[in-house]
Amino acid sequence: MSRRTKTWWFWAGVAAGMVMLVAAALRLWTLYPGDVDPVGAGLGLAGTGIAALSWWQAQRLADTDVQAAAILLARRVLAEERAQRAQLLGRKGSDAVIDVDFSFHPTGGSVSAPPAGNLKQVAGYFRELGGPGRLVITGVAGSGKTVLAIELILRLLDGRRPDDRVPVRITAASLDPDVPVRDMLARHLTAAYGLKPVTARTLVQAERILPVVDGLDEMDDTDEPGYGSRAARALRALEDYEHGLDRCSMVLTCRTGQYDALVADRAVPRGIVRVDVGKVGGDKAWSFIQAVTDQEDPDRWRPVLDALTRDGHVLAEALNTPWRLTLAVSVYEQRDPVTGRYVRSPEVLTRFPDQRSVQEHLLGLFIPARLAAADPAGKGPDARRTHAHLAVLAAHLRANTGRPPLHGRVLSGTDLVLHRLWPLAGDRARFFGALVALATCLPGVAAVVVAAVAVFSRVEIVDGQVSGATVMAVALLLLPGTVAVRLLTEPVTAYRQAWSTADEDGLLRRRGGQSRRRSVVDGVLAAMYGLTSAALIMEFGAALPLWVPIVFGLLVGVGIASGRDVSLGYAGSWDGIDPRTVIRNDVVSTLVAALTFGPGFGFMLGIWFVKLLDGIPVVAAVAVAAVFGMSLVASWSPLLARRYLGLLLATRGRLPWRLGRFLHRCYGAGLLRISGIAYQFRHRELQDYLATHPQAATASPVPCLEGEPS
Repeated sequence: MSRRTKTWWFWAGVAAGMVMLVAAALRLWTLYPGDVDPVGAGLGLAGTGIAALSWWQAQRLADTDVQAAAILLARRVLAEERAQRAQLLGRKGSDAVIDVDFSFHPTGGSVSAPPAGNLKQVAGYFRELGGPGRLVITGVAGSGKTVLAIELILRLLDGRRPDDRVPVRITAASLDPDVPVRDMLARHLTAAYGLKPVTARTLVQAERILPVVDGLDEMDDTDEPGYGSRAARALRALEDYEHGLDRCSMVLTCRTGQYDALVADRAVPRGIVRVDVGKVGGDKAWSFIQAVTDQEDPDRWRPVLDALTRDGHVLAEALNTPWRLTLAVSVYEQRDPVTGRYVRSPEVLTRFPDQRSVQEHLLGLFIPARLAAADPAGKGPDARRTHAHLAVLAAHLRANTGRPPLHGRVLSGTDLVLHRLWPLAGDRARFFGALVALATCLPGVAAVVVAAVAVFSRVEIVDGQVSGATVMAVALLLLPGTVAVRLLTEPVTAYRQAWSTADEDGLLRRRGGQSRRRSVVDGVLAAMYGLTSAALIMEFGAALPLWVPIVFGLLVGVGIASGRDVSLGYAGSWDGIDPRTVIRNDVVSTLVAALTFGPGFGFMLGIWFVKLLDGIPVVAAVAVAAVFGMSLVASWSPLLARRYLGLLLATRGRLPWRLGRFLHRCYGAGLLRISGIAYQFRHRELQDYLATHPQAATASPVPCLEGEPS
């Protein structure tokens, strides 16, 4: 359907609704002479219409104001990245930042830049690049690439000018190289930052977004991605994403080895500047440990500090990245919740023979140490259960890496999105989701059966003829009867449909610029229909107060307006950093629609049956019809919450019942981080460790010194 045709239908619907409302007003005036002033009603109607159009036009202009939208997005990005920085650094704040150094390596063209820099200079370094501003941050695992990218985003936003682009961090593993970059950016802004689709598209088209693609190395399950890899295809898509005649600005992060392989295959963008994050030297490691540990007892860490500055010592290589230094401090700063004494002595670290032993030792103790620090009272899940649950999720992510697309979608190897985790349980999650759909549709089917029994039990044939009221009742039953048949097919549809059309990747298709306007119009038209129906019922002799049709007409209108966008409401409001909001809003919007449309529809339908069939109690008829309306809304809701519930039912014993709450506790403990609407493991090393260690060890082995008893 063309845009012109859609516009025509929109105004035709508005005109029809106005006619219906005028007819309802005139009907009420004839029923209640003296109570309703037709002139006043007409003026009020005209004023309401003008106010509604003025509000819509103001909202439309506000949604497409580039400057205001950029300021709004900048505030939300700043709030999220500050929270992520604080979560990554822990309670120590700025003292926990290791001021890593990086060196300059031009690739893909001649670009001038300083030869070196550090964390505090990263924003100035990026601004001095000139041209389109293209930067890739490389380094070994755990070298602090993500922290450097977050620091760059915060400093760019801190000194942002009105016309500057807004840096937005995106997880590379969640990208689909086959989706145009403009669409991908708009979808990410809608899903992660709660922007309206029209606002997101306006910002992208106005070239106000600086994409910061984090973790390019996590797109492929290989250390040497080639020209045909997902990472290379994503880079080519970014290369094709141009701003007018200029190449687009971008920031990438990638491990050194993988990026070297992409450079060798000439798969990197042109004119990009590469900065390589260096290893943490002994002096900086010493300064970091002194800054974040207890200064009242410096001798505790003395053996470790001496080992870090000793040439050839195992710890000098094992703790040469910010991530592993953070691991060591987290594990060995753990205190007993009762006595306050340190649980372990850092001197143990000096006994290990090689780097791998140190890494395995620290990763094995990281979960209990972080849980003890975040939950001293031990009210949440214990370390063993937390380890087991996280290991299930880590194994799922590991299986996704390199896996072919599932029902047309590439599964992420890093992101834990609640409503996209159902492949972890396979077809069992879809089966349980279908059972949930069946449970929601059965009350509606039962209500139709009860209505049918009531109708046909009162059929009387006199002289070979059926009364007109009975014929009308049977005709009225055809609508809910047809819907009931459709409801019975909903469980099959729920099983066959792998991905909901209400998912973030479908937002632009389902929520165009006219979506909100159409929802409002549908609600107004439905309210008009409710008022008109009530007026007709009252004309046939029903003794009802004037407020009854108004209240229940409004219920129908609100229900239709909210029901049109069930589960998509989260895209219109931003609640900060909480990936659970998607499922929560899906449930809330469904309940709102069910509790408004259900009773409203039940009133209208039930009263009609009462008037057509003598002897049926009004309360019973309205209640049965209300159950039908609520079941209808609940059954036709999108699959997000339904499939999530199917996942929980299918993974009993493997994952906690309140999975969202569990993941958020792990986030608060520093075991996970958040990117948009996804949870991610704090570091890829932690994810890989859990994937290969499904059960927590009873105790981390500690080597003995010579002469000590084993």
